[in-house]
Amino acid sequence: MGLPTKRSTPQPYEDYSQVLNFVIWVLAGYATIFIFLRLWGKCYRGRRLWWDDYLLIFSWLALILGCIFQTVDTTLGFGRSQHAIPLENIENSRLLATIAGFFLILAAAWSKTSFGLTLVRLTRTDGFLKRLVWFAIWTTNIFIAGSCIIQWAHCWPLDRIWRQEVPGGKCLPLGLMNGYNMFVAAYSGAVDVMLALLPCKIFWPLMMRRKEKIGITIAMGMGVL
Repeated sequence: MGLPTKRSTPQPYEDYSQVLNFVIWVLAGYATIFIFLRLWGKCYRGRRLWWDDYLLIFSWLALILGCIFQTVDTTLGFGRSQHAIPLENIENSRLLATIAGFFLILAAAWSKTSFGLTLVRLTRTDGFLKRLVWFAIWTTNIFIAGSCIIQWAHCWPLDRIWRQEVPGGKCLPLGLMNGYNMFVAAYSGAVDVMLALLPCKIFWPLMMRRKEKIGITIAMGMGVL
C-alpha cells in the first residue's frame, strides 16, 4: 500500500483587476465631463473651436482607447499576480498592455500640449511667458516621444516585447527604461505645476474682482488635470 500523495493546492494570488478598471474609468469619466463642459460652453457662446480644443479631443480619444485596451487586458489576467495569469494568455496580455500604455502616453502628451496652447493664446502680450510655455510644450513632447519610442522599440525583434521566448532577441536594460520613464514622469509633473501656476501670473494683474481672479485661476489650474 503506497503512501498517500500530498494534494497540491493552488497558490493564492492578489487580484486588482476590478479596482484597476474602476479607477481608470472613473478618471476617464471625469475627463469626459470636463471636455463636454468646455465644448458645450464654447458652442453655447457661439465661439469656434481652436487647435487646443481639437488636440484635447484627440487626447480624450486616446485616453478612452487606452482604457478599453487595458480593460480587455484585465480579462486575460492583467492586474493579478504573475503566476495567476494563464500561460495561453500571457503573450496577448503583454501585447495589450503595450498598446494601452502607448495610447495613455499619447493622451498625457496631447492634453498637456492642448493646455499649453491655451496659455500661448493668453500670453501674446508677454514675450517671456510665451517663450516659457513653448519651451515647456516642446521639451515635454520630446521627452514623452522618447517614452513612446521605448514602449515599442526596447526589444529587437519587435515581437520579443510580448514573446520573451523569441530566440536571439535583445532588450534594453530594465533599469535604463525605468530610469528614463521616472525622469519623464518627474519632468511632466513639474511642467504640470508650472502650467497650473501660470494663470496666477496672467490674470492677477488684470483689473478684475478678486473673486473672479480666484475663480478663473482655479478653473485654469484644473485644466492641467
